[in-house]
Amino acid sequence: MCVIRRIFPLLVLITAVFLLFLLFQPDTQAAYGPAVALCPGPDLYGYTCAAGAGIAYIDATQDTGLYADDAAVQIDLPFPFTFYGTTYTSVQAGSNGTLQFGSTLQFSSNPIFDNLCLTPDPITGMGDMIAPFWDDLNLQFLGFLQTAVIGAAPERIFVIEWDDIPRFANETDRVTFEVQLWESSQDIFFLYEDVTLSEGNNGSSATIGLQSERQGVALQYSCNQAAVADATRLRFAHPAEANKELGLDVLFDAAPVSPSVTAKGDVLELVTRLNTRGRAALSQLSAHWLSQNPPRSTSWEWADLTGNGSSDLLLLQHSTAQYPHETVLVVLTQSPSQEMAAALVHSFSTRKTAVSSVELIQLADLTGDGVSDALLQVAEQQQIYVVTAVTGTFRLYPIPEQCRGSMGILDTNQDGQPEIVRDGCQTAGRTAYQWDETGFIPLASTP
Repeated sequence: MCVIRRIFPLLVLITAVFLLFLLFQPDTQAAYGPAVALCPGPDLYGYTCAAGAGIAYIDATQDTGLYADDAAVQIDLPFPFTFYGTTYTSVQAGSNGTLQFGSTLQFSSNPIFDNLCLTPDPITGMGDMIAPFWDDLNLQFLGFLQTAVIGAAPERIFVIEWDDIPRFANETDRVTFEVQLWESSQDIFFLYEDVTLSEGNNGSSATIGLQSERQGVALQYSCNQAAVADATRLRFAHPAEANKELGLDVLFDAAPVSPSVTAKGDVLELVTRLNTRGRAALSQLSAHWLSQNPPRSTSWEWADLTGNGSSDLLLLQHSTAQYPHETVLVVLTQSPSQEMAAALVHSFSTRKTAVSSVELIQLADLTGDGVSDALLQVAEQQQIYVVTAVTGTFRLYPIPEQCRGSMGILDTNQDGQPEIVRDGCQTAGRTAYQWDETGFIPLASTP
């Protein structure tokens, strides 16, 4: 009995110590906040957000050369930058107001223009993302994506600026904003110079925040809310003691994905109407587009361009000479179940070259695969293009030279495969162009 009396207090003490250990052991979730948090945070990593008072807007001047809709460009960082526990040396800057870290393969080939909220879960397909103003923006003809490096190590600031960029299908609605990455603190700043719009005003059609899709964490400032104004500054502070449970030793390397085609605006309307109402919707849409401002004229051809036995749609759209950006080629493929999907969308005009119209000249098998290809002509530049499906993906191939003379499709070398024959080109005489699995190359020039 005496032994029991001596052991009992010891057992009580051990039990008490064990309970205290359970009660007071570090609670990562409580210390750092939930995995997906709203500002001011913190989130599970320790990021917080607040007004960035006193931060000057920096006008970036180094053009990235990204002139496209729904696209991205890879940029080398001037200093290593840590984001959600992983240190990076490069970043992908997208036309739609986002930055992506890590493997760029999926994001480059499948950009998402339609913004989504970062709650209740990070957005699949957007990776590890900084989103100062994720909205459907269009860099194809107007605006610039520019960078700048300010200061000297270890106090440098890297600036990525979206400068005077219109929202899709609205040239007059433009935004100017930037992200600043700070070397010394690893902080992230969002600065808004001009976000006053007629549509999507002050971020009411944008997502603003951070996320790591791979680690399941996010910190959202706003989603489709008028939450920012001109001269607004936001600071996403990197924690002094970050959650060490987050971070990746090796960059994510996604499996290759096939480039997808963005269907929006007129293209999305076309796909939707055809799938719900059938071919009769095409004539109705053509009349509707012609009555819009600006007016869009359309011509089209149904043909089996994939060899699957179903008719695909090749549609050419253009407006007046004042709206060259409306000159567009659209190819819709049709599955055996007659479901239509966008396979190719191409705008012929660029910032340097205006194309007012394109015409379909002929359908013929120009690649020797037994399937029809489309031969198109841009009269203004005397330029010929071929639309063909290569390994299941539609591509547009230009014929190398601009020619003012006649054009025909002939088998000049009697090899069983037709050539595109042209004269009046820069090269003297008559030139034949034949498919070589990578493009159309000149065979020979004859007097």
